[in-house]
Formats: sequence, C-alpha cells, structure tokens
Amino acid sequence: MKPMIGKSIQIIALLMISTLSQALVTAQVDRTQVVIGETFNLVISIDENTNDQPDLSVLENDFRVLGSSQSSSTNIVNNSYSIEKKWQISLMSLGVGEAVIPAIKLGSQSTQPIKITTSQNDPNAKANGDIFIEVETDKKTAFVKEQIIMTVKLFYSISLSEGSLSEPIASGAIVTQLDKGANYRTNRDGKTYEVIERHYALFAEKSGTLDLNPIIFNGRDNTSRRSFSMFSTGKPIRAVSQSMSFDIKPIPQSSIGKDWLPATNIQISQDWSEQPYKVGEPITRTITLYIDGLSETQIPDIDLGEIEDIRVYPEQPQTQTEKTAQTIKSYKQVKLALIPTHAGAIRIPEYQLEWYNTNSGEIEYAKLPPVTLNVDAGEFAVKTPEVPNIFEDNKNTSTKVSQSTDAKDPSTVVEFVEKDSTLWKTLTAVFALLWIITVLFLLKKSPNKKDSQDEEKEIIISKKHIKTAIEKQDKAQLEKSLLTWWNQQYADKQVFNISQIKAWVNPEMQDLIADIENHLYSSNDDHEFKQVEWLKQVKGKGLVAIEQKTEHPSDKLPSLY
Repeated sequence: MKPMIGKSIQIIALLMISTLSQALVTAQVDRTQVVIGETFNLVISIDENTNDQPDLSVLENDFRVLGSSQSSSTNIVNNSYSIEKKWQISLMSLGVGEAVIPAIKLGSQSTQPIKITTSQNDPNAKANGDIFIEVETDKKTAFVKEQIIMTVKLFYSISLSEGSLSEPIASGAIVTQLDKGANYRTNRDGKTYEVIERHYALFAEKSGTLDLNPIIFNGRDNTSRRSFSMFSTGKPIRAVSQSMSFDIKPIPQSSIGKDWLPATNIQISQDWSEQPYKVGEPITRTITLYIDGLSETQIPDIDLGEIEDIRVYPEQPQTQTEKTAQTIKSYKQVKLALIPTHAGAIRIPEYQLEWYNTNSGEIEYAKLPPVTLNVDAGEFAVKTPEVPNIFEDNKNTSTKVSQSTDAKDPSTVVEFVEKDSTLWKTLTAVFALLWIITVLFLLKKSPNKKDSQDEEKEIIISKKHIKTAIEKQDKAQLEKSLLTWWNQQYADKQVFNISQIKAWVNPEMQDLIADIENHLYSSNDDHEFKQVEWLKQVKGKGLVAIEQKTEHPSDKLPSLY
C-alpha cells in the first residue's frame, strides 16, 4: 500500500505544479494564403487541462466558422507530467484581401494574431472531372542551386476509399517536401471539391532544360459501390498531372571557383567572449550564418583564413534547417577558440561572404567588420630577467658577508675584494683567450646559420596557392604548388613529381592529375582545363591521402612438392 500511496502523492504534486505554472496557449493555421471560397483549419492548443472554451465570436467579422472539434492528450514520462488540449476550427474567409485572425481568449490567456491573405478565383482555373491534379511553381527559370517552390494540389469530388499521391521527381535535381500538407474544400465551376495540397522545394544541380515527371495519383472510387457488395473496395481510379519543364541557367562566369549561394536573404553575425583577453588564454568567437532559400547541406564552410599572432581552433559547426510552405531557412553556427600569442593590439580582418540575391538579381556581400583585440601579457607571457653585473670594481675593501636585519625581506650581500692581483690577471687572460676562440668558432659557423635562416624563410605553400593557380588556369604554377604542398603536408609520402601523387588520392583526383600532365607535356594542347572539377576536389577531400592496403604474405611455408 505504501508504494501506491507514494506514487499517488507524486502524481498529485505534479498536477499541483502544472496548475500553478503559467499555461501556454498557441494558435496556428495550415495555410496563410487562400482563395475565396476555400476552407482552412485553425488549431488552438493549451498545455493544461481546462474547462474553458476559446471565444470564437471574435472571428465573425472576417471569417465563417464551419465547424470545430476538440481533443486532449496526457503524457507521464520519467515523473514528467504534461497535458495538451486542442481545438480544430474549420474557417472560410468572407472577403478578398488581407484579414487578421485576432487574439482569441482562452481562460486568462490569449493567442497571437495571424494574418490571412485571400485572393480571387483564377478565371482560368477550371474543373477537370471528378478528380484531377494541378502543379504550380513560383518560377520557370532559375540558376543552378536556386530554390524553386512547387505546389501540388489533388482535387476530388468523389468518395475515395484509398489512394497514393506520388512525389515530384526530376533527373538532376534535389526535391524536398516542405510541410505535411493541408486538406480543405473549394469550388470550381459550381462544384465542390476536397483538396490535398503539398509544398516542395526543388534545386537543380546542372544547367540546361530540367524536366519534371508528371505527378500521379492512384486510388479507388468508392462512390458507386453497391451497398450489398460487402467485399467491394471500389473501382480503380487514376489522375496524372501535366508535364513541366524549367530553364536552368549556369553559374555566372564571375562566380566560378567561389561559393555559389543563390538566396533571397543572407545575414551573418558574431559574438565575442567577455574581456579581458590575455596571451595564451582562449577567446571564444561565435559566428552565426542565416540563409533564406538554401538548406543546411548547401551552406559553405566559414573559412576565415590565417590571422597573425593568433592560433585558431574551430569547433564542430552546428546546423539547422527550418521548413515552411513558402521557403527553406537554414542556420549555421561555428565557435572558434582564438589563442593570442603576443600581447598588444591584434587586428582581426574583415570577413565577407559573396552571395547572389535572387530577388534583385545582383551580387551582394554579407560582412563581418574588422575587430581590434587588446591583449594583455597574462601569465603565459615570457619576461627576460634582469642579470646584474656581479663583477663590480670594489677596490681597497675587505671580504665580508652581511645579512639584512629586516626579517620580512631577507637578503644576502656579497662583496668581492681583490686580494691577489696575479690571480686576477691570469683569469683575465684565460677569459680573453676563450672569447677569441668563441668569436672564431662563430665566424666559422656563420654560413651554416645563414643557410638555416634561409631554410626558415622557405615559403610555405597552402591550399590557397593551389586555388589561385586553378582560378588563373596557370597549369605550370598548379603543378609546382601541388607538388610543394603535398611534400609539406605528407612527410611520410614524399614524391618527386605529381604523377606519383595519384597512388594516394581518389579516382576523380587521379583523372585530374593525368589531365594536367597532358596539358603540360602533350604536344596536343587541345585538352579542356577542368577548372570547376579541380576547385571541387581541392575544397573537398580530393587531396586527402588514402592509406594503401598492403597484403601480408601467409605465415605458412610453401609446399615442397
């Protein structure tokens, strides 16, 4: 009994806590853009069990309430208690234009207003039988990787017992469903139809003509089923949409070799950890990138390059995609630990990201302004200790050692007295001889030192040098930069020519290296330089060395016969 009583007390306590906490009331609709005569659904939710009812009288000025239903659910997981109650209201706009669903009061709480846009019927929209499919897009011409919004609608005036609606398919394109869709009622030519509406985002991967396969519905018509036929599931029925094509434009020549970002809006921001900043102690820089019109998989890496007097250690980026019926929104946040190596004012250069505004048709830049960090020496700064000259000329004095009487700062004072001038002269001669030997040794070693300095000044080749050679289509410089970079990057895989690199890279990179060799050493110079493929491999994993698999011979001795 005691465990049961304890469990009951826990549930009652959770109920009391839920009652005392502030309830959260929300409202959402399945569509914000409708055609006059169409229905849409309003859902009101509250996270508590209440006997109150939403006040729907505020809707009567702009909307007609066609019906409502309510439901509730209760969840108890790991002693966490939650309740959700919902009201689903079917609405129809009373006029054309913009109208607002006002704040709806539920108990002591109210929902947020929602704007609804109602348009006229399309005069060209006609009924096409008992069941038909319509496909609409926001554009017929787009650039590679530019977002195309597609709306698929299935109209039916018959009773369907079952059915399936195919997804949009286009070769050479990525298609993403944006929402779960909406179900509503509309009129065409005086006939009432039930409508299933879904939204998709389409991204073409190559230029040229993009053909969209027809959307197909397969189901069963239950309207004409005879009442005495208990085994009948209705006659098969099929609807097919019209075919559709798009004109996909290539990436502009001025943007080849760069991150191509066609979007409607891009914003970038940064935050810094609090001062003071000290040498050797990490400074956290948080950069957030927001893009409207691309998914998180299409967001490029945030490459800040090298910063003088600072070591940069980036963390794993965090990405997120938000989908609505109108667009895809994506976010990328990266945190970088910046460790200063010197004290003083350190300038962080400006960062800019080039993107193409699909609304204005112009190239724009999202920028982070330059920042100057004031860095203190801190505990990790190295200070050169002062070395006093203990060989001071203390003539005509006696040798003595005295200690300070100040107990707080004990110290020892040592005074040197020249007792024997012969000993002192001998030591001086020895030191002079040693000094001469040291000078001669340094003069002899100076050429080697110069050589070592020259080695230290050897130019370090980065991927940036390789990209520059690719963008300039300088094949000879590309060969030189690639060979130098590889030997710097992989000390255990040294090569003497770029052909030897092929043994360590992927097949695509092998083909590109072979192609550049043909450019450089073939008498026929008609080969096309594959600039885009080169940049793609260098930015990706084309230069990542692949470890070779070695086959170990069997430990067994070979047969004698």
